[in-house]
Amino acid sequence: MALGLAGLSALWLYVAGAFGVATAVGDALMLLTAVTWLVLMIAYVRQGTRRILADARDAAAGPFLAAPVMSALVLGAALSRHAPEVGRVIVVVSLAAGVLLCGWLIGQWMTGGLDEQAVGPAFYLPGSGIAFVGSEAASTVGLHSVAALSFGIGALAWVLTTSTVLRRLCLRRRLAPALIPTLAIDAAPVAVAGNAYFLLHPGLPDVVAFALAGYAVTMVVAQVRLLPLYRALRYTPSFWAFTFPCAAMATFWLRWLAIEQPVGQRVYAWILIVATTCLVAAIAARTIVAVARGDLLSPSAAAGD
Repeated sequence: MALGLAGLSALWLYVAGAFGVATAVGDALMLLTAVTWLVLMIAYVRQGTRRILADARDAAAGPFLAAPVMSALVLGAALSRHAPEVGRVIVVVSLAAGVLLCGWLIGQWMTGGLDEQAVGPAFYLPGSGIAFVGSEAASTVGLHSVAALSFGIGALAWVLTTSTVLRRLCLRRRLAPALIPTLAIDAAPVAVAGNAYFLLHPGLPDVVAFALAGYAVTMVVAQVRLLPLYRALRYTPSFWAFTFPCAAMATFWLRWLAIEQPVGQRVYAWILIVATTCLVAAIAARTIVAVARGDLLSPSAAAGD
């Protein structure tokens, strides 16, 4: 949830800088993100070390531990606009935590016995997710060498993870209904890679930027093909998996619009902004309804029945 809100907040802050919109919306969303992140982290940590280690050892749950680290990176980058030193510290600490988490999980998986059925798109999060978001955050706070280093980690992790994830998705039985929304994560690596690359190489797009754009189009088409599958689902908390990839992809295309400046640029931009905001707002509203009913984490919702 916090990661999806962080992605939307970053989108609005980018819009404020690129299209002259007031920063109030982005700042308000960042404040909401920070509160959500803090509340959820306290609730999770209170479950104890044994639960956290059990999740880290679980092949299905472990990769999602990267989500709060990615959220913290976005929050640190945003805070650097108001408190540069504090924001930089948060980014550095979060990057260090991300490297430790990613290395620990890889070591855990290398011990063997990993059930291929447990592999899913969330496996992108610890490697390419943290690294690409970390690269963008590091560039934002002025740590350009760190940003380049982090981008390299993300690129290698992306290549290595893709073959494993696609093999599982293509050759094994379909994901459980409650995990089908995580298929949206497949579109996230190219989007966050593109956003990070534009900060590392400002100016006119080069061959790498065009290559990322081409792959991003392919991933968008793939998600369109999955729409009938998504529409058949009932709401579960995993619907939040749609939010960050959509926000990151929208930001990526907004960067292209700002560079190319086609006729109707602002119209296209606002279509992306409004559509992404409405998606996140709809999922947030449905979550509030589920909380009010007391069935957010009910067994039936978890099973996707």
